[in-house]
Amino acid sequence: MKHNHLFLVLLLSGGVLSACHQPDTAQCDIISASVEEAGFSKSVQVTCDDSYAYLTSSTYPSHDMMNGITGTNEQIPVPALDYAAPIKLKPTKAESLTSIDAALGVAVNGVPIYDYSSQGELDLSHYNENVDTVKLGQLDNCGGHAGRGDDYHYHAAPTCMIETMANRKSNPIIGWAYDGYPIYGDDNPDGSKIEKDTLDDCNGQADDVFGYRYHTSEAPPYIVQCLVGKVDVGDLPRVAPLTSTDKDGSTTTLNAMRDNLTPPRDGVENLKHTVSDTGKRSMTYTFQGQDYFVHYTPNSSKSNCFDFEQKTVSNGGIVETGTFCRNTDSKQNPTQNQSQNEEPGRRQDNSPPPPPKGDRKPPRQNDPNSAKVNKTTHTTMVNKSHTFKLEAWADNWFAAYLNQQLIVEDSVPITTERSFNAEEVTFSADYPLTINLVIKDFKQNDTGLEYIGTPRQQMGDGGFIMQITDISTNEMVAVSNSAWHCKVLHEAPLNKQCETELNPTAGKAPCDYTSTEAPSGWKKAGFDVSEWPNVTEYSAAMVSPKDGYNLISWDARAKLIWGDDLETSNTLICKFTVEKP
Repeated sequence: MKHNHLFLVLLLSGGVLSACHQPDTAQCDIISASVEEAGFSKSVQVTCDDSYAYLTSSTYPSHDMMNGITGTNEQIPVPALDYAAPIKLKPTKAESLTSIDAALGVAVNGVPIYDYSSQGELDLSHYNENVDTVKLGQLDNCGGHAGRGDDYHYHAAPTCMIETMANRKSNPIIGWAYDGYPIYGDDNPDGSKIEKDTLDDCNGQADDVFGYRYHTSEAPPYIVQCLVGKVDVGDLPRVAPLTSTDKDGSTTTLNAMRDNLTPPRDGVENLKHTVSDTGKRSMTYTFQGQDYFVHYTPNSSKSNCFDFEQKTVSNGGIVETGTFCRNTDSKQNPTQNQSQNEEPGRRQDNSPPPPPKGDRKPPRQNDPNSAKVNKTTHTTMVNKSHTFKLEAWADNWFAAYLNQQLIVEDSVPITTERSFNAEEVTFSADYPLTINLVIKDFKQNDTGLEYIGTPRQQMGDGGFIMQITDISTNEMVAVSNSAWHCKVLHEAPLNKQCETELNPTAGKAPCDYTSTEAPSGWKKAGFDVSEWPNVTEYSAAMVSPKDGYNLISWDARAKLIWGDDLETSNTLICKFTVEKP
């Protein structure tokens, strides 16, 4: 179909307006014009280098948000300053389609664009209503919601944004996919309707000017579902998660208040999101006749930090308070701790089906060239006489404490798909060492399952190994093994038949679960854990460790450990003491 794209761009060399029709030679100008002509140049900055145009924003739109949601996950949108979305300047078609469990592009107002799914793998050729954020009531009146990182993004047509666009009557570009191709609304650029069955699996079609273009649609998949162009998945940004701090702001601690929030069963009522003149954001809602809320206000002394007060269904209806901050480095590589020969979060239409249950995690060799991206190093000093090196690998996440002092928290969020990585940290302390651990395997909700509603629906399986060396003597003073005492806090599903359920519901047979709180004061020295069970040792063949495991020279005495079931033990706490040799 023939159509004309006319963009008025300011040519910096001559200082005059000129019409541009050649996206291959002036793509940066075209992308800049799409933002400026829509009226978002004050909130979205466009810069370019030789390869990319970057749309930098706070991801926080000016239109109404969150209202109309019934299937809330109890997250609330928090600005993500300096989020830089990279758009390829020279898009080219790829040999296969790419789908990722993260943003696929960005709207011209700077808000990230995801596919329609709530989480997990997509079968690109078959629509799955069980993960449809529209059908699940998870989206607001504007096609977006706050995700697991308390970040706002779209999963369907950004209708409220389109209504505010200055050029909305001309069927303009409403966004850009990360492969460099433009995104339009429901109609063709010339205003004509798109004929039935015209759009492909990625919700796009050929374009005479750009080579290809994506569209939104009233029917699923609603918006970009996958990318047809070449894209460097490792370069794509993710919004940095919120982290909490101690009252003095000195120590990063577990984000307990905002972790593991899940949609209340059967949804909520009367959800309202408001913003006051003082900058206070509030989300209130009702569940089974009880009122719940999440409030946050910009912190008066720390930039990009917010004071939270909340009462959530997920956390048992208790009132909690805390200060949370967001790292502004949104350009961080979301897969920097992943192996280069198996990119996590990347999904291709020609990938083989998941392996049978008994062979779900086949062993594979680690790429020696990926060592630098699978191992991170932290340094924590406690001003004591001995210096120690702690090395650990987890499937999927852990945090280690010296008494109640955080030593290291896994640098890869547990919500990152395939979040396996090695961690190394040095710290100073005196003997005896009282080490406390929180170890988690990812679960989508209390069913204990992951990829719910997809062909890959399954129980997760965990694994953990750790060793501590006294650097001054080069002596190995602690290793993980069956002598450790650990307590399982979350176990699910209690009946493994849950894995085959078409609509698994936590707490409803066969998807029952047990969940308990950590004992009060368990991190303190002297807390008695003798009645906690000993952990179980597992072979490498049973755990199939990957992505970082082989980057550490493990002592022969260090063993892979977990609860008594690799699949159903989801959250563990462990405690042990290291006496002076």
